[in-house]
Amino acid sequence: MKIKLNPIVVSQSKQAPVISLSGLILTIDGQQIDLSTIPVDGQAESDTDLLQGIVTRDEVTVNYLYSTDIYESNQSTNKQDYEFDITEGTISCPLVKRSA
Repeated sequence: MKIKLNPIVVSQSKQAPVISLSGLILTIDGQQIDLSTIPVDGQAESDTDLLQGIVTRDEVTVNYLYSTDIYESNQSTNKQDYEFDITEGTISCPLVKRSA
């Protein structure tokens, strides 16, 4: 599955979400999204604020909220840094944290 992150800076203090995939269950900060309800080769409009746009069994775009009190203000603008192709497991956070 291709998971694309849409990084969004928010004003309140916020750790970047933890995202994992197990089969067709996408988990974002503990909230499960069952992608098996989408027909094979089908698509659906996202019905949650966690995802953006059209969702398929093969590709989703996750709204990746974070705050600049935890992460650096200047993050990569390379789209490829925010795209992951995984079958199982947890995505590594691509954001650079502020120094302590």
